Amino acid sequence: MSKLTVIAGDFPTGVGRFTIRNFTLPGDENHYLCETVSAQQVTSISKATEEFLLLLDTDEATKEYIETASRDQVFFMAKLEDKRRLIASTDQRTYIKIIKAVEKEANISPELTPTAA
Repeated sequence: MSKLTVIAGDFPTGVGRFTIRNFTLPGDENHYLCETVSAQQVTSISKATEEFLLLLDTDEATKEYIETASRDQVFFMAKLEDKRRLIASTDQRTYIKIIKAVEKEANISPELTPTAA
């Protein structure tokens, strides 16, 4: 299981996980309930640039997190079948796992998806 951090979108912010083919995302403001989303539900996914991320309407702590992220940190945007979106960060190794799962489960090629989620 690999860690990811949701920083914006239609899901509460916070720490989530990615397993072989599922995202476990924060589900409520107290993070007691989580939501599991299959990689099969992803309709597009792409990397997000730091410039784009700093345009988001986020709190100062999130902006500082973005600015001080390590070189290994990858920010990405994903859109789901039900039109919900998320912007998250993870390490490079987990991002590659996510891309492979999306390619296999959702049968899309992330390199060909639109850059805006």
